[in-house]
Amino acid sequence: MKIITRARLTGLAGAATAVVLAATSFPAPAYAAETPATLAEKAAALRALGLEPTAVRTGYKDCDLTIEIWNALAGQQFRGEVRTAAVTAYTDPASLAGDASKCTLFIRTDVFAAKQRDVAIQIAAEEQDRIERELKQKAALTIGLTITTDDLGLTVKNFVDLIRKSDKAGTRVKAAALAAGDGTHTDQLAFLGDGIVTAHETDRMIEIEEIAHGNEALRLKLIEEAARKRAMAVLLVAATDGMLAASDRDFITYIWENAAQGTEVRGAAERAVLSREPADWNAYIHTGIHEAREADRQLAMRKKYEADVAKAEEVLAQADKEGYHVLAIATRKALAGSATELGDFVSFGQYDLDLITGFETGEVPLNWSHSPAWTGSIRNVNACSLADTATYKDAVAKAVANVTAKTKSVKDLEATVASATGAAKVAAQAKLITARLNLQVAQDHKIEMDKLAAACAAKAPENSVVAERAHSGSKAIRVYGVDQNATQSYAYFQALNLSRISVKPTTKLTYWVYPESNTTVGHVVAANSTCLAVDLTFSNGANLRDSGAVDQKGNRVHPAHQCGRLTPETWNKVEVSLAGFNGRAITGLQIAYDQPGNTGAFRGYIDDISIAD
Repeated sequence: MKIITRARLTGLAGAATAVVLAATSFPAPAYAAETPATLAEKAAALRALGLEPTAVRTGYKDCDLTIEIWNALAGQQFRGEVRTAAVTAYTDPASLAGDASKCTLFIRTDVFAAKQRDVAIQIAAEEQDRIERELKQKAALTIGLTITTDDLGLTVKNFVDLIRKSDKAGTRVKAAALAAGDGTHTDQLAFLGDGIVTAHETDRMIEIEEIAHGNEALRLKLIEEAARKRAMAVLLVAATDGMLAASDRDFITYIWENAAQGTEVRGAAERAVLSREPADWNAYIHTGIHEAREADRQLAMRKKYEADVAKAEEVLAQADKEGYHVLAIATRKALAGSATELGDFVSFGQYDLDLITGFETGEVPLNWSHSPAWTGSIRNVNACSLADTATYKDAVAKAVANVTAKTKSVKDLEATVASATGAAKVAAQAKLITARLNLQVAQDHKIEMDKLAAACAAKAPENSVVAERAHSGSKAIRVYGVDQNATQSYAYFQALNLSRISVKPTTKLTYWVYPESNTTVGHVVAANSTCLAVDLTFSNGANLRDSGAVDQKGNRVHPAHQCGRLTPETWNKVEVSLAGFNGRAITGLQIAYDQPGNTGAFRGYIDDISIAD
């Protein structure tokens, strides 16, 4: 992977640099500037992440090292928190503006806190994996199925399917496995827990009845052996002949001595052993151990769920604070979902987000309305019609000419007064008074015309969500402005602040755009309205428009290259492969109008934006 450096971030040519520095138009967070990290601090941060503190790495400036860490950890499991903290640090507005304090803090302290969060996530994931592997082993032992290590590595769904296809599975086990396989992850775990036990017991009872052929003693013996085999499966142990022949109390004593400390399986076994009632012993073997195992499983699941909720709420609070709406909405959705969905989100989903929004209620909203993407990102575009612009320009020109004429009249009369005498001087003085009053009126009128012209020129172009036209739902982004220059005009609006959206080879940007003609606003030019597009910025400082990327029709996705290639008065789908940015994080989304030639108003709608695989 090519190393991204601070120089590459801020030294890109032309428009790309402008996009990188976009955030400088927004206030940077207030904090005291940090002294640069020392070599020892850099080495400590690298070692904490298992990265070699080479001379090259420790020689990097703080933001360059932060980027190097982000690069070096790409593709590694359980490094999401560290990578997120890194990209947040080096794409911070202050970092891009030259203040490396955020990067320094990342190296000095944040990297260690982020690593601890990654470790906690890893522990939770490994515990969930342990629970699932135990359930698989128990299920296999329940029906007497021999499995391999590779089998234990199967997904829960695929393992359930393995059981369904096994010749060790009876009719009811197969039916239960089929139903679970078509259900949710929770359904599949329930099958591997109690479901397979119940189904196998029914299958086994039918089989026992066929084997016993009315021999009651044999039937009871086989029932007890089956119950003991199911009980030992809870401990992930195959029942030996000695275990099958032991007394009930001795059998339970073995379970008590070998079950994990602190579990209900062990506690219930202890209570059964200490009981003087043989019925209690037999009940434990047949049902009690399974009820205890389920209680242990439910407790473990509840603890994990509570930990996942706490983690998700931390993520949500931070996302709301920093304005990362995509992350915030994804977190709320996970919190409202099942325990499995929440666990998946906390473990890995939060680091691999998609953007899917039609700007409806409850969906991802705009971060900003009307805001320029960076200083100077709106050029020769406002919201004043060409007719009004021309009218005010003409009015200002006439006011200037009138002031000029009135000024000349005053000067001429001042010269006459200076040279005249007697009655002629008196008459000239009277005319001068009137001329000066007329000049003041002309000057006041010019000031008023200048204000009106300036107000017209200052009318900002629009980028906002409205409920008047939509591709789906009821809302869409409306973009409106007036191109005032036939040589160079553009308007790039900051729209969404994105985080934790990483590009894969299969990631695509999709959106729908409706270029309007003059059907609603009379001075809109349909051809101008086709010069609208969605733009993206990436963690390496690049942007989509200058990348050469093309849409599904082969047209460059730069808004100026969309001109004339979209059909006015209908919804146009634009789909763009982002494969060229594989491995990069998307940091921002802009709505753009760009056209070097022509003048006049443009108006259009953008809806159903998606960045997903």
